[in-house]
Amino acid sequence: MTKEIAKKPAMNPFPRTALPGKKSGRRFIHTAGAVSLCTIILLVLSAGCLGTSAATLPASVGTAPYPRIICLSSDAAELLVIIGAGDHVTGVPDSLIRHQPELYRLLPNAQSIGDAKKPDNEKIITLRPDIILFISAMRPSTADKWEAAGIRVLPLECHKAEDLPAAARMLGHLTGHTEQARQYAAFCEKILALVSSRIGQDPASRQRIYFESYTDYVAYGNISAADSLTGLLKAESITGLVFFNATRVSSEWITDQDPEIIIKSVIPDDTKTLEGEHTRMLERTGFSKLRAVKTGRVYVISGNLLFSPHAPVGTLFLAKALYPEKFADVQPESVLKEYADTYLPGTDQQPAMYPVPWE
Repeated sequence: MTKEIAKKPAMNPFPRTALPGKKSGRRFIHTAGAVSLCTIILLVLSAGCLGTSAATLPASVGTAPYPRIICLSSDAAELLVIIGAGDHVTGVPDSLIRHQPELYRLLPNAQSIGDAKKPDNEKIITLRPDIILFISAMRPSTADKWEAAGIRVLPLECHKAEDLPAAARMLGHLTGHTEQARQYAAFCEKILALVSSRIGQDPASRQRIYFESYTDYVAYGNISAADSLTGLLKAESITGLVFFNATRVSSEWITDQDPEIIIKSVIPDDTKTLEGEHTRMLERTGFSKLRAVKTGRVYVISGNLLFSPHAPVGTLFLAKALYPEKFADVQPESVLKEYADTYLPGTDQQPAMYPVPWE
């Protein structure tokens, strides 16, 4: 749910290069309370998730899905494919099958389990999974039934850049694909280290960003992946400073804040393009007065690039847009191609960002 605000909202009481070579955070996961990622890894290592020590899992499991995993999150399914464990996935939501056919083709044992929010419980029980992965904010109401049936349910965030190395290593232990997980984690860490080293710890001035969600005028708050991304870029989110959760704002409020940069996340499809959404933003009431519009710093970027297992690559795209001089020799498109060639074919063929300022 979002809330409507006027011009002056009350302050939130809880503020808060092409990479050389191939295959080269502070967030935590929630279970029935707040369980850190390290705690879950310890549970895995002590046989809590599999009924056997992760250290005894085979280095390769061939085509037999062991352990059997249902992914209610497409990001979790993508991460399992990346580490070579796509054949462990036995169930995915209809939305993945419809909207990500290139990913579904890499899940040879996966069947539909219906809607991600309200999955087909009977079908899930029939598939006899060992583990069900889902986003912590979307714990299904039937999760207690699954636990009662002896199925492990694990909330896992696979869409924040800084979380991905630890998440990959954890899934590597769960599935016995530790080496592939290590390679992917190193790939992510190399990108994030590059971004951090080029930007520095304390930029001369923090650029003020208005970061909008997939829904028009609904801005990300300070508990979002977008706000976390803004922090990695050493920038300042005008909504993250004020709002705790996703909040509906007005054109008047945005123009009053007058951000230096505007970023809009979009999932492009047959009816929606990045360029078309960019044009719509420029035509909004009062936007012609904004500094971001006058200086050509309004960017529409694919949400698949920002909030998914290739989020580190999306971070690099935005880093170059925010700091063009510091990343003049870096080609984010080359890094995206490396990701596609190494982990998920076709990723580099999808629209990434509009406009691309260095072009």
